[in-house]
Amino acid sequence: NRKSAFYGMGPYSLDSLHIDVPRIAIRWIAKSSDSRTCIACLLPPSVGAVDSASVLVRRAGSEESEAFLLSVLSSVIFDWYVRKWVEQNFTFELLKPAPIPRVSTLDKRASRLIENSGRLAASDDRFGTWAKALGVKSGSVKSDAERDLLIAENDALVAHVYGLTRTQIEHVFKTFHRGWDYSSRLAQVLAFYDKLPTVKA
Repeated sequence: NRKSAFYGMGPYSLDSLHIDVPRIAIRWIAKSSDSRTCIACLLPPSVGAVDSASVLVRRAGSEESEAFLLSVLSSVIFDWYVRKWVEQNFTFELLKPAPIPRVSTLDKRASRLIENSGRLAASDDRFGTWAKALGVKSGSVKSDAERDLLIAENDALVAHVYGLTRTQIEHVFKTFHRGWDYSSRLAQVLAFYDKLPTVKA
């Protein structure tokens, strides 16, 4: 079936199936009024997904490109865009046209996003092989405070690769979700952002 993510990729052997490696999954059921709309994660090997989760098949690229994509999907910056379109379900029809920045993995911003994403996603030894391909250790994030800092740095880096200015980042956080307490997280994001090269308005 040409609509299948696996079209033209076979044949497979029973010891090399896509379910046997980590894959990005995105929750399908989502609204723009939820606390988050794009809810993405890395599924462990041999773990399937029900119909309410869309699974991304890596047809090309490497674990690095997968980790970079996961960092973008998990950012407040990308989520802010998605919330303008999603009403009840975050389907592939909405994901496909969404803008994903193209950045070389040799770019220092991309390499840092890949490292952070790898550490955040590889929460235990089930992700060991995937984490090793990224040069990180699984289960290396030991505290909530460390996790929060990595997430804030990722938001800053994603904003920078999208070319957002400091003022635009503030607007994203202020308009992201009515009534949410964003001040401390925004301060962390801006602290990382201010260390990056200035983006011209």
